[in-house]
Amino acid sequence: MPSEPIEQRLSWRRLLVPIVICVLVAIAAALLLLPAVSQRRPEPLRPANCLSNLKQLGLAIAMYADSNDGKCPMDSASPTLVGSMQLLSNTLTSAKTLYCPSDKLPGARPEADFRKLTASNISYSYVPNLKWQDTPDSPLFLDRIYTTSKGSTWPSDGNHGNAGGNVGFNDGHVSWANSLPYALKDKDGKEVVLSP
Repeated sequence: MPSEPIEQRLSWRRLLVPIVICVLVAIAAALLLLPAVSQRRPEPLRPANCLSNLKQLGLAIAMYADSNDGKCPMDSASPTLVGSMQLLSNTLTSAKTLYCPSDKLPGARPEADFRKLTASNISYSYVPNLKWQDTPDSPLFLDRIYTTSKGSTWPSDGNHGNAGGNVGFNDGHVSWANSLPYALKDKDGKEVVLSP
């Protein structure tokens, strides 16, 4: 068999070198960009994770109420946020569900163990002293907020800034709101909210 002419072999080598260089540059660029892309979590996903947390919280409260004559968790006549949430240890898989991934308060962090739960591990506010589904349009739990009146907005240091927050209602549905759609009231009509 006749061998390839030398000119043909050299032209393949001339083409191969730029292709190899392009592939190496692409691999190097991918390796440099990959850590930055994997560490950066887009903010639009965080409200969705928060929404999922609140749906799980709603199911846990519904199961708790089902076993307690329709009463939502309340640790005492003068309820506390931590004590009331600890009552969900039998119906909520992990206390980490009580932490919003967008929470930027200093010291805020997730905690799996209900026995170690503190206000720093809870990102959500809670309206105590409600009966499950008595008033379906009443907010029951929501992104951390410190006011109770209808139309109030979330604070600038809120879980999602002052853009708004997720609200879980007394019938289990959860939705995003730019401001409070209803006043935060207990079953007696008293405006109240427990916040971390």
